[in-house]
Amino acid sequence: MKKILTLVLLFVLSACKPVEVTEAPASMIEEATVQLLADNLGLDTDTISVKSNEETEFNDACMDVVAFSDVACAQVVTPGRVVVLEANGIEYEYHTSPEGDVIQPATLALTWTREGGIAGFCDRLVVFLSGEIYATNCKSQPAEAAGTFAELLSTREMTQFNAWYLKFGDVRLDVSDPVGVADGMMNTLAFYGDGKGKPSKVDQQSLFEWAQELYSKLNS
Repeated sequence: MKKILTLVLLFVLSACKPVEVTEAPASMIEEATVQLLADNLGLDTDTISVKSNEETEFNDACMDVVAFSDVACAQVVTPGRVVVLEANGIEYEYHTSPEGDVIQPATLALTWTREGGIAGFCDRLVVFLSGEIYATNCKSQPAEAAGTFAELLSTREMTQFNAWYLKFGDVRLDVSDPVGVADGMMNTLAFYGDGKGKPSKVDQQSLFEWAQELYSKLNS
C-alpha cells in the first residue's frame, strides 16, 4: 500500500509527462483500486463494490486531478480509466493510467491553508474522500508529506468526516486576519460535501480543528 501511495504522491506533486504504456486488463485495475481504497479507509475489500470502470481520455497528463494549484501538467490528451467504487453508501472516484500503475484519487473532499502570522506559517493540506492525505510546508524537510485515513484517524474521526460529507454541500470558510493587520495570518478551508446543509458556527470551528489536527498528525 505504501508503495502505491508513494507513487501517487510523486504523480500529484511533480510535473506530469505522458508515457507509452500497455493496457492492463480492466479486472486487474479494479482489483488494485479496490485494494487501495480498502487500505486507505481500513475496510475489508468485500465491503467495496465497483460501480463503473470505463475507458476515457483525460485533458492533461495528470489525468485531470491536481492536488496543489502550482503543479504543472503537460496539456496533452492522456488515455486512462475512470473507476467508481462504493462503500457504506458513499461513492469514490479514481482515475488510473491504462496499465494501472498510477491510481489517482479524484474525489476532492477538503483543502486547508494557513499562511503568514508571526510564526510565518506556510501550510497546505489536501484531503481526498477516499482517504489519501497530502500536505506541504515550505519550512520542513522534506517539504511534502502523505498519509491515509487508516493510518492517522480513529474510527470516530472517520465517522465524523463521512457524516459531514453526507450532510454539507460545498463550503468555503475564511477566518483570516483582516487586511492590513501586522503579521496577519491567512486561514482558509474549503469542504466539498455531497449534502445540502450549511455548517453552523460550531461545525465550522470543528472543521478547522479537524483539519489542523490532521495536518499536525501527518507532520509529527
